[in-house]
Amino acid sequence: MPLVCTVDVEDWAQSTLDTEMPISERAGPNMERVLDVLAEENVKATCFVLGKFAEKFPACVKRIAAEGHEVASHGYGHVDVFRLTPTQFREDVRRSKQQLENLAGAAVKGYRAPDFSIVKESLWAFDVLAEEGFVYDASINPAVLARFGVPDFPAQPVRLALAGGSSLVELPVATLPVLGRKFPVAGGGYHRLLPFPAIRWVVERAVLAGEVFMAYCHPYEFDPDEFAHLGFSLPLKTRLHQGLGRRGFAGKFRRMLREFETQLAIQIAERPDWPAHVLAG
Repeated sequence: MPLVCTVDVEDWAQSTLDTEMPISERAGPNMERVLDVLAEENVKATCFVLGKFAEKFPACVKRIAAEGHEVASHGYGHVDVFRLTPTQFREDVRRSKQQLENLAGAAVKGYRAPDFSIVKESLWAFDVLAEEGFVYDASINPAVLARFGVPDFPAQPVRLALAGGSSLVELPVATLPVLGRKFPVAGGGYHRLLPFPAIRWVVERAVLAGEVFMAYCHPYEFDPDEFAHLGFSLPLKTRLHQGLGRRGFAGKFRRMLREFETQLAIQIAERPDWPAHVLAG
């Protein structure tokens, strides 16, 4: 199985500090930088684009589609799914899907929740996604996490059997099994902090085992100077937690893309042989 390279196309401050903040001017150039790297490495990625980002940088979304990357939805406002009612969630994903389809000129088939926020309390979101025409979801982090995650969820893709006979393929992000538990290794801060030999080892372990390695990153991880241009101060803990390792991230990202074959998330989702999975409860 291949590596699946995914990008959550969002703005750091708006997605991390306050979802009511406007998308910053740096968000677009940061994503352009990611697209430049992907073009130089001749790799296609799945880009889960936030609606608010698409509103501010429509030309960037058009470039994503024009260069052969998959345009998928990251919702509209980057609000955790479990903070929304089913009606609010439906309005959010419908708005995002229509918006991105108009910009990309193609059907949007995939969705990823902000902060992987489809958790046990919000599994109802799968039914909404299927009803809204999505083919797959990539929101589950089946790892042991302090805030989010569904540790008892399968670590590899499954076809969810939903109400009314509908179905949706779930593509969970990559984890590392250790002593019966699953730990996060898929990307983002974990790849900022891990040395590249460790990243290579976890990806290679999955690929050699015939497993899908669903990796992810964010455009702001390619911007080591962002905090110096925010216009407001940040606590030291936030600077370290959110900024440490950014300067070396692009280099590790390039090396990962050079060493492993990649596919788009939709190519994985459309395989017919994923086992069925019935949601508990």
